[in-house]
Amino acid sequence: MVAESCDWVYVMYAGRIVEEGPVGRLFAHPSHPYTQALLNATPSIELAQAELAAIPGRIPSPYEIGPGCRWCLIHATHMTPDETERLAESGAVAGLCPLTEASLGDGTFAGPAFLRSGGSFGIGTDSNIQIDAAAELRQLEYSQRLHHRGRNLMTLDEGESTGRRLFTSALAGGAQAMGQPMGALAPGQRADFVVLDPDHPALAAAGPESWLDCWIFSAGRALVKDVVAGGRQVVSDGRHHRRDAIAARYRASLARLVGEV
Repeated sequence: MVAESCDWVYVMYAGRIVEEGPVGRLFAHPSHPYTQALLNATPSIELAQAELAAIPGRIPSPYEIGPGCRWCLIHATHMTPDETERLAESGAVAGLCPLTEASLGDGTFAGPAFLRSGGSFGIGTDSNIQIDAAAELRQLEYSQRLHHRGRNLMTLDEGESTGRRLFTSALAGGAQAMGQPMGALAPGQRADFVVLDPDHPALAAAGPESWLDCWIFSAGRALVKDVVAGGRQVVSDGRHHRRDAIAARYRASLARLVGEV
């Protein structure tokens, strides 16, 4: 799926980017041993395999993670209260995929306790139903409301904007997990940002302090006007510059997969 839908790929190991490049070159000529191991572990429809190639090693337990650890622990839904606190204190990042957890019924992340313990989290996805940053953040908060029967639970200060807390926390945790100078509009940082549509009805009576809440909890992706990634504008007026080509490639990939099953 990465090869069919992405232009540029980053490969991370132990919290650091170890290889990056255009998707075609990286898949055809991987240089880092970990990249090579990942590709060797990919199942193939064309070639029958008795078993997949395994990558040696294991994910550490939260009890083994020390302060300053560079790990990003994905999902993190099946932890005990003690493990949740230890993970927060370790400085490692919890990589959350709330839509995936909801789709699969896998469980709810212990968000409020993790935040109160000083934990860092980022938002990602391995979803095959929806890829939407605002929807992920909304699901994270709403899952806590259902579980704890309260409101505005992913916050730390009384009366603060839930959307802003979710967004800024995810930015900081995501930047830490990626090991990149990103997550803020500042000198020396990557130019990654989203422009919201000021003329959208969802912002009609909202002040700037509420815009993130309107995006996350109301309008969602319909509020996104422009997107700049790495200093290059990739979305204008709500449309990706390569939308038609990406959609055609996606449809062709699905047709090929269905035909081979």
